[in-house]
Amino acid sequence: MALIDLRTLLQKADAIGELKTIDGADLNLEIGVISELSLHADGPALLFDNIPGYPAGYRVAVNVCSTHRRGLLAMDMDPDTTEEQLMEGFKKRWAHYKPVPPVVVDRAPVLENIQTGDDVNLMQFPVPLWHEGDGAPYIGTGVAIINQDPETGFTNIGTYRVQLHDRNTTGIFSEPDSDGRRIMEKYWKQGKPCPVAVSFGPEPLIFLAGCSASGVPKSTSEYDYTGFVANEPVKVIRGPVTGLPISAHSEIAIEGEIPSPESEVRTEGPFGEWTGYSESSSTPEPVIHVKALYYRNDPILYGAPPLYNRNGYVFTLPIRQVTGMLDRAAALEIPVRRVKAYGPLGVTVITVEQQNADDVPRLMDALEKMHAPSRLFMIVDDDVNIEDPWNVLWAVGTRFDPEDTRTSIVESKWLLDPLRTIEDRVSRRALPYKRMIINGCRPFDRLHDFPPVNRFSPEMRQQAWDKWQMNKWLSFPTI
Repeated sequence: MALIDLRTLLQKADAIGELKTIDGADLNLEIGVISELSLHADGPALLFDNIPGYPAGYRVAVNVCSTHRRGLLAMDMDPDTTEEQLMEGFKKRWAHYKPVPPVVVDRAPVLENIQTGDDVNLMQFPVPLWHEGDGAPYIGTGVAIINQDPETGFTNIGTYRVQLHDRNTTGIFSEPDSDGRRIMEKYWKQGKPCPVAVSFGPEPLIFLAGCSASGVPKSTSEYDYTGFVANEPVKVIRGPVTGLPISAHSEIAIEGEIPSPESEVRTEGPFGEWTGYSESSSTPEPVIHVKALYYRNDPILYGAPPLYNRNGYVFTLPIRQVTGMLDRAAALEIPVRRVKAYGPLGVTVITVEQQNADDVPRLMDALEKMHAPSRLFMIVDDDVNIEDPWNVLWAVGTRFDPEDTRTSIVESKWLLDPLRTIEDRVSRRALPYKRMIINGCRPFDRLHDFPPVNRFSPEMRQQAWDKWQMNKWLSFPTI
């Protein structure tokens, strides 16, 4: 594996027939709706060029890592690697995890163009209005937002949304419990604005590591983790204004500061989010005052707007499962085999290879205490394909006992919870968050006599598939 930048990933996608270039699409919702339609059809990565009102070469890339194959490309892996192979490889690698810190370089593609002070102009870049209900264009969706703890020096990379206000001001929204927000508040308590750097188009693996879904341990910098995954350190420059590390192969980057909300806020949103909903109103949020702007020749704005989709809109690094529920289950000696979070549905599915009568009850006990954002947990047997929602619902519908469910309540400050009112969002107070846990497994004492599934064995299916060369006339192998 190696760390590749955005334009290299697009070239790799093009080489396997998974890139479509579109000329002339408009920023006002047209790019957004084309992106959504293509995502719903499991379409290719999209590269928008010759955008009306902007120079040729000022491009927008969307749906870059929205599939398993292109997620593997971002990791510089064989796109035909199965999810099972990927998970197994990561579990083995994680057992020997060692942080790989970034290295500082003096020269970098992101420094090909520099603007500072009054010359900063973010309006030169084409920034789409992504969703029909959005209150403004968002320049920051496929981003790496960088800040550093003033007490410990810990460098955090987050993927918080960034609204474009004017030529040198953006908004920023982050959840109260995010590492980035906690770092901001430390500066504000000291009476200082928070220094910040933002990459609008980092190396895609950095973006994926910075996503909240990646599950990178809180004690680990996303740069260190990215270096581990890529088998090489991230090359960074030291921002001349803030001293923060900015990835050298970013497409566009800024440096600036975030004043405390007590001193300055602007109206932010609404914005269509990963929950599958758009907030019904805007709220006052902090701003970034941009002091310096850096960008490559023919820059590409990395678009990763949350688009409503059955499988999510970005590839999720498998380390989330390894470091999260799988690790907790392993510590409890519960034979959990797979975990999948259907983000837009608020559902997490977990497979268990039952070996003892108390495996599932103990897993339910553990889930009751977790602070995961899912409202619904479904536990199923390991013969269920959790990549197939139909298969999951069939298994749950035919195996679960309605009386064997649990509910749990935790305190949550999750602002994007669709059940929060506008008043609740503005208050940022913790509220009860209710979840349900469903046991969709066969009863342990019936494993030996439960009706077998009406399906040919994998061996016979594989033999028929190979003998009759069915790959030539069936599009989706089901072996």
